[in-house]
Amino acid sequence: MEKINQLKTEFTAFMDAVQFDYQPSELYAPIVYTLYQKGKRLRPMLCLLTCEMFGGKVEDALYPALALETFHNSTLIHDDIMDQAPIRRGLETVYKKWNTNMAILSGDAMQALAYDLVMRTPRSIDTARLLSKVHREVCEGQQYDMNFETRMDVTIPEYLEMIRLKTAVLLATSIQMGAVVAGANDADQQKLYDYGIAMGLAFQLQDDVLDCYADESVFGKKTGGDIVENKKTYMILKARELAGEEDRYALDTLFSSSGNMDRTKKIAAVMAIYDRLHVKEAAEQAIGEYFRQADLLLDSVPIPDGRKELLREYARQLLGRDK
Repeated sequence: MEKINQLKTEFTAFMDAVQFDYQPSELYAPIVYTLYQKGKRLRPMLCLLTCEMFGGKVEDALYPALALETFHNSTLIHDDIMDQAPIRRGLETVYKKWNTNMAILSGDAMQALAYDLVMRTPRSIDTARLLSKVHREVCEGQQYDMNFETRMDVTIPEYLEMIRLKTAVLLATSIQMGAVVAGANDADQQKLYDYGIAMGLAFQLQDDVLDCYADESVFGKKTGGDIVENKKTYMILKARELAGEEDRYALDTLFSSSGNMDRTKKIAAVMAIYDRLHVKEAAEQAIGEYFRQADLLLDSVPIPDGRKELLREYARQLLGRDK
């Protein structure tokens, strides 16, 4: 835990020292606003911990780590516009604080900055290729997510592929990028990438649960947002799978509403069905299975177990499984 905190402090100090004081200031103000909120710094930490695990120079991974954080936050700016989300991390989203056009442009500029940052490492070509690949995949995942909003026949395997692209690949790439910077071989990189995919799927399924059941003051955004927006998360798909004819009809009716239904009533009606069908428990079982898969993949990386413990401990903290 001490080493994890040390790496987080080192990254924060590095990030604070990087200046985004370019002109015009109106373009960069939303970038600074977004980057310097109190996020988890999850993706940079995964990059740094993996670099450390392979005995690499952490200082060589700092710029790639910041590139990952910058790119991730650019996708959040754009996602919030598409989702019409008013709150992120307990604060106004960029398009609400400024306007949609400024949010689009600042998000684009953040992506350009991410490519500039990722090139500042001895293995710049490899890290830039990874960022380019994940950039395309995240866009593919976002498109699938939007496609699913108007479909009621989405299957759980389709959903899992969508969240693999939209969420898991960036976590997996963050881990792989740390391994690349440290000079890990291709086979070990692949095992760690697969580990990141399993962790990413668990992480997103947990987010699906939290969207329904979390304390808003802790979650940092309004609960029930996925329900209001008719998003096809694991929760609704599992509920339809478990439901009888009456509950399935009710869910399909609620998730085909065009926004004219009272938010509170819609959330309450859906949640009553989820509770009756024990959807939360089913989701938590799936999360546990992905977590076990991830553990096995990390175990298979042929380096001493002691060097894996920081990454393993951090992952367990993320999923609330540190006991």
